[in-house]
Amino acid sequence: MLKSLRLLGTMFVVLLCGMAFAQSGYVYTQELDSVYASRSIYVCSDNSVVVLGNSDDIEEFHYMSIAITKLDPLGNLLWRRYIYPGVYPFISITGVDIDAEDKVTFITTYFGGSYIQLGTIDSIGVINFLSNPIEIPIVGITFNKALRTPNNEIVAVGKASQWYDVSSACYFRFSAIGDTLATAFWTVDQGSQYLVAEAFDLAMKDNGNILVTCSLYTGLGTILEINQNGSIVNRTNLPGNDHFYVVSICREDNNPSYIVAYRMGEFPNMNVHIDRFEGGLFEPLFLITNNVISDVNSMILGADCLYICGYLSTNGVLVKLNYNGDIYWVWNYQGYNSCPYLWDGFGSPSTALLGLDSDSCVYWAWGNSGQQVVIKLLPNGQVPAEDEIQTPPVNFLSAYPNPMKDHINIKIGQNNEPVFCENSIDIFNIKGQLVRSLMLTRGVAEWDGKDNLGNQCSNGIYLLRLANSKTHITKICKTY
Repeated sequence: MLKSLRLLGTMFVVLLCGMAFAQSGYVYTQELDSVYASRSIYVCSDNSVVVLGNSDDIEEFHYMSIAITKLDPLGNLLWRRYIYPGVYPFISITGVDIDAEDKVTFITTYFGGSYIQLGTIDSIGVINFLSNPIEIPIVGITFNKALRTPNNEIVAVGKASQWYDVSSACYFRFSAIGDTLATAFWTVDQGSQYLVAEAFDLAMKDNGNILVTCSLYTGLGTILEINQNGSIVNRTNLPGNDHFYVVSICREDNNPSYIVAYRMGEFPNMNVHIDRFEGGLFEPLFLITNNVISDVNSMILGADCLYICGYLSTNGVLVKLNYNGDIYWVWNYQGYNSCPYLWDGFGSPSTALLGLDSDSCVYWAWGNSGQQVVIKLLPNGQVPAEDEIQTPPVNFLSAYPNPMKDHINIKIGQNNEPVFCENSIDIFNIKGQLVRSLMLTRGVAEWDGKDNLGNQCSNGIYLLRLANSKTHITKICKTY
């Protein structure tokens, strides 16, 4: 049973229910002769995807290149293009956007007396640079996020390194053809333990100003409101302290508010916090405990839900939740999605690794050592096989109340009618360990929160799994 929980080898998927969808998901992997990290992903008009990533041949001294990959709607490789550094020693890439003709605009940065260059790649893989390299007298610049403004300019934020342990948060504004229009650098606050400042993510405001998430003091996350010239208009620090890693921000549709995701707390007592930010104030929404995800990387908002990817131990994690913090499903995949220049402190993890299509399928770009990974999941978190018996259309596993207090009622049925079958419910902890097996009687069972030995299980998240000979249906429950 434990083996069946770990689907697809190194991954496990939590299925809310089994439903048939017109699209199919996929897991694309490709072994590369280098260490690989995805940086940006874009969904094309036909649901093909373009992924921008960094490739580092560690047999040489950081001989880095850029790998741009396009997959067809079924996850098959259409083409891969490389950009090599030439006379410049290091190279990184960040996506800006994708247009109606599936042309992706990107920014490359070269280290060692930084050079910045804007370019595009079209739907058949032809690369065109918009500008000549722009030289900045800094050891290295890495952009973590970029976007296009309503007036067709391009803004980007990231990290400007004087050395691996000394850096500033940076902001650049470019014209549509790559001319530099404005720059700003923000150093660490006085008294900071470390001299490392960086900017992670950005979002546009209706008034033309820009919200930038950054770290300007060790262990303190900050949201800057800046004008388009990079001057600070307002500064708001995140609630609490011990903020580490990326702070992600997304604008809510048809709303002047923003959703912010960040880690708070030191190991092992850290959790991911989700807040709503509006008018300089934070409204706590919920937190995700560190047995599900321990560090934020990227976030994207869907219809009445949000997707967050990050890390848990040595794995990447993708979680789908609603705005009450209820988890629909969780995916894990091995790997850090990192390259040596990130390990060495010259860059930060990208905040642009998730995409959505019009059918609410989610796309996740990742990397595992020398392996490129692209995952497409249906709205219910599934990657169905061609044989649709793997995705049963009628059975639904429910659990109430969820979160549970002293017990939880479990039922397998459709339209609130139980399925009259004799089967078992297996209950696993978040580590994949079986803690309890229960028999279903006329499609229902009750769990009192105890394991098979009669011991009370600790509070946390558990996976309820109905198993039979044809399919597996799994649901998450929480205990308090």
